[in-house]
Amino acid sequence: MTHTLIGQAVAALLLAAPLAVVAEEEPPPTRGSHPIDHKTDSCMEEGEWRTPAMLACAADAYDDWQAEVERLASRLSGRLGSEARDALELAQQQWALGRDADFAFIAAYYADLKHAEEGYADEASQADAGDTPWPLAEQLRRNAVLEDRAYQLQRYLDGLEELPGRARLPH
Repeated sequence: MTHTLIGQAVAALLLAAPLAVVAEEEPPPTRGSHPIDHKTDSCMEEGEWRTPAMLACAADAYDDWQAEVERLASRLSGRLGSEARDALELAQQQWALGRDADFAFIAAYYADLKHAEEGYADEASQADAGDTPWPLAEQLRRNAVLEDRAYQLQRYLDGLEELPGRARLPH
């Protein structure tokens, strides 16, 4: 019995060792390091960090992150076997439902913040107040939802590419 447990523990350690080495060599991507982040920062700097210009930059970044999620999902799908590809397709469909729910929550959350912290009774009084940070904050939060998915998909791709001979699995 003890021999079996020791053998299982050693086997688990040996299997985990290559993954631990990979994790130590290459840390996961961090926010702010993606080319989309650099493009967005440059855009906001060109707009002199004014809210309307920053909102336009954030809206462009939203489109870029959406395209990046689609690109990475397609790339990952092309490297998977049929069963995993089908599972990825289902996961993407479910993620899109969750994304839409997150976006609805984000919109409601920022509507509450606008009302509670700035006391806007209606859209007209909000328009009279001028430049507010809430639309930008809302857009950046929406972007973060897409950015998170892009990084998740990239980590799956990285995992496939780190395994010798596994860049493309049989269909």
